[in-house]
Amino acid sequence: MIFTIIHATILWILQFSPYPELFIYPYLTTNGLLPYKQILDQHFPGLMFFLINFHSLGFSDPQSFHILLILIAIINSVWVYKISKSQLAVFFYMLWQPFFEGNQLWLDQFLPLFTLPAFWFFTNNKLALSGLLLGFGVVFKQTLIPLVAFAGIYLLFQKKFRDFTWFGIMSVLPSLVMLLYFYSKGILTDFWYWTVQFNLSTYASGGRLAPTFSELLKLSLPVLIIIFAWIRSKNRKYLFLLIGWMLFSIIGGIARFGFIHLQSAIPYFSIICGLAFIHLWKINKKIFLVLTIICTLWIGWFYLKQKDFFTTRFFEPESLRLVSEIKNVTEPGDKIFLLGIQPHFYALTNTLPAGNIFVFQFPWFLEKSGSRILVSLKKESPKLVVYDSSSQIDGLFLRNYADYLVRYVEENFVPVKSIGTITIYESRN
Repeated sequence: MIFTIIHATILWILQFSPYPELFIYPYLTTNGLLPYKQILDQHFPGLMFFLINFHSLGFSDPQSFHILLILIAIINSVWVYKISKSQLAVFFYMLWQPFFEGNQLWLDQFLPLFTLPAFWFFTNNKLALSGLLLGFGVVFKQTLIPLVAFAGIYLLFQKKFRDFTWFGIMSVLPSLVMLLYFYSKGILTDFWYWTVQFNLSTYASGGRLAPTFSELLKLSLPVLIIIFAWIRSKNRKYLFLLIGWMLFSIIGGIARFGFIHLQSAIPYFSIICGLAFIHLWKINKKIFLVLTIICTLWIGWFYLKQKDFFTTRFFEPESLRLVSEIKNVTEPGDKIFLLGIQPHFYALTNTLPAGNIFVFQFPWFLEKSGSRILVSLKKESPKLVVYDSSSQIDGLFLRNYADYLVRYVEENFVPVKSIGTITIYESRN
């Protein structure tokens, strides 16, 4: 209990970073835009693209999402203890989860809510329930598909053919319901394009991001711990299942590398740490203490580098000032265009994207949808354009890879106000 309380306190103190997608996608869906046809995105729907979504459930401000992140950590801690029967595993979850960008909130943080109970049911031979939970996890983020495949293959190798059948049926059931829903909305073809074709082509070639040397260095100690656990394990069948669950819960989501995408693996790594260190305590208490201190110092370095405590990224004072500037000259429901501006500003200002077409302005998205955005601007001129000339991603400036959008704005709109690198434009007409 004490480790969970400390964990919750750490997450409350560290700068909170909720992804803008969690605000903008549910907001636009609630306001009637169709996922994948008007809201162009590559992810499975989760609680973003159904009528019941984060926004409709009341999660529309950073405070509510911050509380949600802490609740997720608490629930995961309970499952870590239930699976491992070890407070030491809970201690390691408290230690490692914040280290791997655990103060950020993205879809990966939600996945253990499905995979942890699924693992418990799987190891207790309740395979239909395990499959159903993993199936719901896939609907939340398709990167869990490899984990479903791993679990199914494991059952086949165990020659549990009847169990495999029930596990397989239950694991695909949520996706079948999802597909029927999208078919009824007339967006099944769009869903297939963005979540399958786009991901395997344009995104695969243009959206990848390799880990840096610093990130690989930070991963070295966890890798050594896993190797030690494997060498010293007396129950390799169980450890194999743990490691498999850990690796296959993240393997589908690390093409664009970031520690946040490892979050679904941290609970299993924590359980492995608990097993390894309990064994170490039995054979050599001095080495146990030394390695525990090394782990603590390893992570302590992370905390020494932290700053901006008790703040929320994307909701800084300058961001809120810009929100006020936009709200002063618009009415709820007005059509505006944000260029190089974090898109959750639509939700914060109660405005909508011009032409009812929205896409994140990343190079790989604009490669396929930039012309549609330009057409939507010409078709429905926005009341306001807000443009940040310093906007960039992966070292690429938006003004270079989306110069046609910048040029159209500068030629057809009049600048009326500047705030740093941000310019607010109004229509010339």
